[in-house]
Amino acid sequence: MKTVSIPPTWEQIDQLRNNIDQALSEKFKSLKFKAEIITEEILTNVAKYAFKNQEGEVTFTCGNGLIDGREAFCIEITDNGEEYNPFLHMKALQNCSIEDRSIGGVGLHLVQEMASHYIYHRIDGRNRIQIFLLPERED
Repeated sequence: MKTVSIPPTWEQIDQLRNNIDQALSEKFKSLKFKAEIITEEILTNVAKYAFKNQEGEVTFTCGNGLIDGREAFCIEITDNGEEYNPFLHMKALQNCSIEDRSIGGVGLHLVQEMASHYIYHRIDGRNRIQIFLLPERED
């Protein structure tokens, strides 16, 4: 697993892309685009919502793991910002009409569509988002 701690800013995305590229085994190379898009969207949300004008830190980890007994490429992003579950926000949007929705949420919708599985936890004062990507089945 590759792990890096960074400030929660968009300028860090190239470093995270490099970590993804280095962590992707040959088996998961086809997931590179999805992993990059998901990482960009989650980092953008953390930068926007987790740190109301305060400094913070984001820890990014990626590499091979398991979900439901299957090998997967895993992305984990943790931050020490205010509690914010982006997937709870998405559930609220699903119950609104288009006219009542606020601007935003398209990126998180992409994350949900691209991810094979995703989890949010608040543990020890930190937001923790885990994303699991499974390769396409070769049946």
